[in-house]
Amino acid sequence: MIEKYLYEQNIHWQNQSYDAGIEREILSSIKILMDIDQIIAISGVRRCGKSFLLKQLINILTDSGIKRENILFVNLELPSFSGEQHTDILDKIVLEYIKMKKPQGQIYYFLDEIQTIPHWEIWLKYHYDQYKGKVKFFITGSNSQLLSSEFATKLSGRVIEKKLFPFSFSELLKYYGIFVSDSQDMTRKKEQIMHYFDMYLNSGAMPETLANESLEIKRELLSSYLNAILFKDIVPRFSVRDSILIQNLTMYLMGNSSALLNYNKIANTLHSNRNTIRDYITYIEKAYLNFTLPKFDYSQKTQLLSSKKSYFIDTGFINLLAFRFSLNTGNLLENIVLLHLIRKYDHIYYYKNQGECDFIVYQYMKEQMAIQVTYELNDNNYKRELKGLKLGCDKIKIKEGYILTYNDYDTIQYEGIKVFVLPVWDWLLNY
Repeated sequence: MIEKYLYEQNIHWQNQSYDAGIEREILSSIKILMDIDQIIAISGVRRCGKSFLLKQLINILTDSGIKRENILFVNLELPSFSGEQHTDILDKIVLEYIKMKKPQGQIYYFLDEIQTIPHWEIWLKYHYDQYKGKVKFFITGSNSQLLSSEFATKLSGRVIEKKLFPFSFSELLKYYGIFVSDSQDMTRKKEQIMHYFDMYLNSGAMPETLANESLEIKRELLSSYLNAILFKDIVPRFSVRDSILIQNLTMYLMGNSSALLNYNKIANTLHSNRNTIRDYITYIEKAYLNFTLPKFDYSQKTQLLSSKKSYFIDTGFINLLAFRFSLNTGNLLENIVLLHLIRKYDHIYYYKNQGECDFIVYQYMKEQMAIQVTYELNDNNYKRELKGLKLGCDKIKIKEGYILTYNDYDTIQYEGIKVFVLPVWDWLLNY
């Protein structure tokens, strides 16, 4: 059975290339790691394209002249391996592969969804140490436990992690054949760009949903993803006792994206307690469904004690699945901006002090940025948005900031700071 499965999955052995979709932006940062010994670990929410990314890497290897029989791809979550609860299955796969292909020289193992095998990290550490310089490992997983502290200790110094997200706006445009080369090209194609930005804003960018125009089909797909994440990645992994509560909590977070988290309020709403809510939110985050943003402060203690803001992995979930009384486009825009920032930066915060700045990027001696997000600048919010941005700029001592809107352009001088007003879609394509 293993032999048949390996032949079916490794089509590159039959001199075929994988139809692996558009090239992901993260690929360039992985290419430069291909020749080093360390294990490359790619983590991300379920169905965001990790398997396709591995296949893109296999195409790169075969195109560069690596012998096809020296590359093994295994998706460990498929039914062929269901019920296998021990690393013995990994040994069986490797032994069958060696017997079948008799590879000579450097070998490349692509192990997709490796976290489904208990104690995989022990097996991986042993084989990495035993065959260092002879075998290159690429692994993927659907939750951040892939490199949690318990595993990182065993694999210390052996792993480089890369995080994959649903399509960025630029990747979505490429999927639909829209390529933007410069600002003039962007102006010429603005109508098309705006059309696809509305789609991105309202339906999100989980890769498989893009092939379907029907909102009902998109909704069904996203619902199936959500159930798989909850009941395969979260409930069994963290031994969650109340599956209904964590389901309701996920829907609550989905419907309150960009809001400050108040554990007591959520606990009262969902008839639970503060500690359980806090723990369950941590589990949801570990599955990459939700992200929490700390308040910026130079004191780490103050950061830890302050409330956090909550954002969701994809606006499609928010718009098509969450129960909401009204559509708040400003919140969707804010969620999109956060997703763009976490692709690029490690240290992102909000700031609040008699006003609020939506985002501060503060990487000591590196990038520093302050951003406000609103649907539009108008007479009702003009002073509030500028005051919030000014607070953020002053806090990290910078003289320029951004106000991002649906479709406004302007440059404003305000109390000693320069404010660039841009549409979110323009900013996404240029920053």
